[in-house]
Amino acid sequence: MSLFRKKKWDIERSEQNKGLIRQLFSQAMPDGDTWKIVYGYGLNIKTSDYIIARKTTYTYTSLIIGYRDSDMSIALLQTTPELEGCSEAEIFTRDSIKKAKISTGMYTIYHQGGIMAGYTQFATLPENDEDYLAYMYQPEEHEDFAKFYKRFSGK
Repeated sequence: MSLFRKKKWDIERSEQNKGLIRQLFSQAMPDGDTWKIVYGYGLNIKTSDYIIARKTTYTYTSLIIGYRDSDMSIALLQTTPELEGCSEAEIFTRDSIKKAKISTGMYTIYHQGGIMAGYTQFATLPENDEDYLAYMYQPEEHEDFAKFYKRFSGK
């Protein structure tokens, strides 16, 4: 008997969610059909120190990540795990950023500007369940974005 069972994915449900993120992306972006998309997330980690204990809070943000080879662009749109709507796109081009890198599975884009310019960090997964994120089975999309990001970051 195996202790590790491979999860059985509901491909129909996953494909419905992929259709929803495509629809949301295309509604938010005037040329949405020229972009490839992948579902991802942002992670904000906040640590609070108390006299006796330390509390760490993880906040996940669902993202629709669009990417395009023709102009080496990435578009990030915030959405909900239920895929009920999305924000306006934050667009990054290779020319408009300071640098981009991959570290511990997280993609980081450093903004241009002075010492306080900041950065944007996000990730994709080949498989997401509905605990914190939208239900999505996307190994091909995950792999394709990883290859694109290597080109985008210049590595």
